Amino acid sequence: MTTKLTVLVAGATGMLGFKIVSALLDKGNLDVRAMVRSINNSNPENLKKLDAMKAKGATIVEGDVMQPETLLPACAGVDVVVSAIGNNDVTVPGQKNLIDAAKQQGVKRFIPSDYSVDYRKLDYGDNDNLDMRKKVFEYLQQSSLEYTLVLNGAFMDIITYMPLFDLEHQTFQYWGDGETLLDFTTTDDTAKYVAEAVSDPSLGNTALSVAGDTLTPKQLKATYEAATGTKLTEKSLGSIAEMKAWIANKKASASSVEEYVYHQYMYAMVSGKGKLDRIGSDRYPHIKPKTVKQFLSKGNS
Repeated sequence: MTTKLTVLVAGATGMLGFKIVSALLDKGNLDVRAMVRSINNSNPENLKKLDAMKAKGATIVEGDVMQPETLLPACAGVDVVVSAIGNNDVTVPGQKNLIDAAKQQGVKRFIPSDYSVDYRKLDYGDNDNLDMRKKVFEYLQQSSLEYTLVLNGAFMDIITYMPLFDLEHQTFQYWGDGETLLDFTTTDDTAKYVAEAVSDPSLGNTALSVAGDTLTPKQLKATYEAATGTKLTEKSLGSIAEMKAWIANKKASASSVEEYVYHQYMYAMVSGKGKLDRIGSDRYPHIKPKTVKQFLSKGNS
């Protein structure tokens, strides 16, 4: 008789964390703990998610990544910790605390909050948000904890909100030659791959790279037009070098990271610098990831 793995999900009420908890529970052979800062959450949306997770079989535990003493009981008896913490002030220090607690409690594996392009191939300064992932990964490597990274390119769910699309003016705009391959995966499919990675022992100290679809910018424009019946005007914004210069200038004058960080992410993609290598989506053939055409055709955009 195989002992069930116990999995702790940090950031369980977040958009992706909630889906990861659901995907883990769908497997039916895992004990799932959903970690939240407070069980007595006053946010109606979070309360709804807590009720849904409990009804499906998750155990709700309290733990605050910025209060290390609360993480030790949350990690006790856990085999795998999955982090789904968003981009904010606690991303680096909070995950470091979680790594420390996991190591102290004998957790076997840690999945950090990546879910991105391959940030390991980027330089510091290329992307402010991905710099945080690099710092966490370096700390994780030094911790001697076994880890698995889950890399999925860009979330398909926000594809039309990327700088490539200016739907207000019915324009598709791009830097470079428009022929670099870009990887996209829905959040639903990403969560399913995370659930598989948790119980796949062959993924120790490596990355699982997955993609629901891989298209060039020009193919993406054509796919959008075919799926929606809307014609977009194509506009070249310049070379990759000009894009990098634009980002540097914008960053120097910006009052918020929001003014340039999406372009930084786009740079990592259209430059090819963060391109996923050895995409392993087919190692789990029962997962049929959604393509960009399928996603856009169902009105998700």
